[in-house]
Parts: sequence; C-alpha cells; structure tokens
Amino acid sequence: MTWPVVARRDLRALRADNSLLVYGGFFAVLAAVLAYNSTRGGLTPLPATLALMFLFAVPLTASTLTHEAVPSGVATGRVRLTLSLPHSRSSFLAGAGAARLSATLLGVVAAIVVATAVYALRGAPVPVVRVLAVLALGALLAAAVVAATLALTARLSSTTVAAAATYGFVLLAFFWPVALNLAEVVLAGWGIQVGGVGELVVASPVYAYANALTVVGVDSIATTGSVPDGVGALVLFAWTVVAFALAARGFDGVEL
Repeated sequence: MTWPVVARRDLRALRADNSLLVYGGFFAVLAAVLAYNSTRGGLTPLPATLALMFLFAVPLTASTLTHEAVPSGVATGRVRLTLSLPHSRSSFLAGAGAARLSATLLGVVAAIVVATAVYALRGAPVPVVRVLAVLALGALLAAAVVAATLALTARLSSTTVAAAATYGFVLLAFFWPVALNLAEVVLAGWGIQVGGVGELVVASPVYAYANALTVVGVDSIATTGSVPDGVGALVLFAWTVVAFALAARGFDGVEL
C-alpha cells in the first residue's frame, strides 16, 4: 500500500495553504478560552471541558477539511496524476483521509496541550489518564467523520454539492434525536408504532461519542437514550470501517 506517500503529499499541501496553522490555532485559542472559564469560580474538570469542545469542534473540522479532498482532486486532475503513479484508488482515498485525520488530530493535541497548561498554571488538577482517554475518543470521532465524509463525496466532482452533502450530514448528526422523534410522530400518525427509538440515538457519530465518554467519567455532554455505556465506541469504529468501505466502493466507479 502506498497511502502514506499520498498522505504526506496532502499534508504538505495543507501546510502550504496554512490549513494546519489555521485549524491548530483555532483549537488552541478555543481551548485557552474554555479552560480559563472552566477554572473560574466552580471548577469544571479538564476532561469534561475538552470533551465538550471536541463534541462540536472535531466533527466540524474533520468534515470541512475532508469534503473537498476527492471532488477538488477530480476537478483539477490531481487524482488522474496521482493514479498515473503506482497508487491504487484505495491508496489515494486512504492517504487523503489519513492526511485530513492527521490535520484534525493536530488541532486536538494543540487543544489538550494549551488547556492542560492553563489548568496547571491556575492550580487545577490535571487527570492525565482521563485526558488521554478523551484524546483517544476524540481521535475515534474524527476518524468516523472523515470516513463518513469520504463516503458522501467519493463519487462527486462538484465541491459545492460535496459541501452541501457534508454539512447536511453534520447537521443531521447533531439533530439526530430530533429527527428520530419527528419520524416517530409521523409514523404514529399513520398508525405505525415503532419501538427502540431511544436506542437509535447512538447511531449518530456525535451521540456515539457522547455515549463513549461516560466510560471515562464524563457525563451530561448529550443525551444518548437508553444505550449501555461504552457502546458508542463500537459505533464510532463501525462508522469508520463501513463508511470507508463504502467510500472505496463508490470511488472505484468514478470516471476520471
């Protein structure tokens, strides 16, 4: 597999257009503000502060960085150039995804470093093991969103359509419980009673992440229905594997 070569090339491109600096700086500044506010008055534990930040910042960043990877490559001919070298289509897709995942994780690490420094300087406790656990779950959330975005955009050549599809997915992921409740009401109006709706809340990557956080003692981030704690981590892993497989299958059928 030659995907690391593609990933390094894409990372160089992201560094050249200042994406790494912009998103890394965004995470660092946001973390500093949240950490300072969390250590004023009543102390909010550092893992909870980071988890709340990643709940919103990671999906938005990962999807924004990823949604143009395939469409812009197809439109500019970069994909054809890459595939003219000894790279397979799956290697191109994996490399593009790995580069965007790495860029997102750079921001996550920057946020953890800055927030930890603020907590330490203000004399607040820094539970290292729980912070590392939040980092791992944030990485899993980022991987799931990157894979899902690739699955949505792998067959597209228009960056506008890709952006609409991607942000529509992100919006649905955040408002997934509302969508489920509306569907339940509509079906009930048709005389169809559906059970187990509460368990379906965790199908959203955002709420799967919130569910997984309960294992490391971070609660009250978002409601996840009646799903047992920790199931969300498995859901995020499933999103990553299945979505990438769908992306690879869709990309194989693209005319270049």
